Amino acid sequence: MSLMKLKDYNTDDTIAAIATFPSKSALGVIKISGKKALNVIHEIFLSRQKKDIRKVKTYTLHYGWIVSPIAHRPSPFVPIDEVLVSIMRGPHSYTCEDVVEISSHGGLAVLNKILGIILKCGIRQALPGEFTYRAFLNGRLDLLQAQSVLNIVDAKSDAALETSLAQLRGKASREINEIKEAIKELFVITESSINFPEDDINIDIKGVKQKMKTIQAKIQNILNLNHDAKILKDGLRCVICGKTNAGKSTLFNCLIREERVIVSRVPGTTRDVVEETINVRGVPLRIYDTAGILEPKDLIEKKAIEKSSLALKEADLAILVLDGSKNLSKDDTFLINKLKEYLAENKRPCDNGKDVIIVINKSDLKQKINLSSIKDIKCLKVHLSALKGQGINTLEEAIFKTAYKNGAKRKDLIFLNNYQNEILKKVLGGVVSAEKFLDSIRQIDSANFSLKMSLDNIGKLTGEVFCEELLESIFSNFCIGK
Repeated sequence: MSLMKLKDYNTDDTIAAIATFPSKSALGVIKISGKKALNVIHEIFLSRQKKDIRKVKTYTLHYGWIVSPIAHRPSPFVPIDEVLVSIMRGPHSYTCEDVVEISSHGGLAVLNKILGIILKCGIRQALPGEFTYRAFLNGRLDLLQAQSVLNIVDAKSDAALETSLAQLRGKASREINEIKEAIKELFVITESSINFPEDDINIDIKGVKQKMKTIQAKIQNILNLNHDAKILKDGLRCVICGKTNAGKSTLFNCLIREERVIVSRVPGTTRDVVEETINVRGVPLRIYDTAGILEPKDLIEKKAIEKSSLALKEADLAILVLDGSKNLSKDDTFLINKLKEYLAENKRPCDNGKDVIIVINKSDLKQKINLSSIKDIKCLKVHLSALKGQGINTLEEAIFKTAYKNGAKRKDLIFLNNYQNEILKKVLGGVVSAEKFLDSIRQIDSANFSLKMSLDNIGKLTGEVFCEELLESIFSNFCIGK
């Protein structure tokens, strides 16, 4: 999606948009916000009770018809639709402006007809996120709350919705503001030492550095929580890998509770990467079944293996399936070594490290596999029979534990977009730098400058410091009408 430009959001205009999906439905809503909202609805609405809609009380609902504007209205008038009109006067509305909502019948033709009449009255079509942008500008929401509005709309599970609502109520904003106040306190201490050297202000370097470490821990915790929140929101990208005929497709079908992939005893049946999204104990799992990693016999198989390798490289979680009824093959060994490499490179969750679960499949058969080569791999290992459906609950528990390995409670999670996440990392970097500078009292001015940079960056997160790129990155992802 291309970014909208802030210059396009002219707040002097009165804006309107269809706020519901324009399709065949029982109900559709069109929203108008701005100085002309009440005058426009007066032009195109006939109240059943013949009220002047401009003079009614706020938070009231009115029944009547949408008709052509007064200047172009035929006599007798021809109703366009039977509607209910909601009146919300500013500043007690979503945008803090005068807002009118028209509830009409659903359907593309009727909604577009009503919107077209409104636009002919000198009203502008709203841009993506423009209603929420006005709510932000007018002080009803800060940027973290604005982000939560988008997350509520995008929520795919009850857990994601619960987390988004907590953020809308100000939970994330309070945590960020607590960090901001802690940094500001240290900034004032260092600033005073620089500006009033004649007062011989003694700084408790040890105490200040300890406070900096506390701040760093809090920021790091938010970054970790955002990683887990991203899993909750977008889903964990999970790749099932293994040699041909290890039971990958059977396990895939077992997890999604349907036969999505053809299962055969003939090796190499899966010729492409197959994707499905499922919910594992509240964790959205984007799960991929891949072609076996082996020497390709033809061009099609080569392409399939290339896709599998790419999917494995980009995965958040790799489930390695080993056939417990056979000795390890060279393909097993190749994948085991490849996953060992991934784990060796593993960083903190906020740095997008990869996790691994090893599944020893076919536990219903006599076991011949030698597990000594995977003993030293620090990951969860599950014995199961995908064919019989035995041990699947254990695997689902392992997936859940891996997704939330930091022990984060869902109500504690925080949603940040990628741009906000990078800004918060800069806040952390500034505090880390300030702590290092304090190793020498002669560099207290450098520590002070680093803290100033952290304060500026944390202000961008809440919107107190203007950051055009961040604003555009948030509001461009909204739909028109929100």
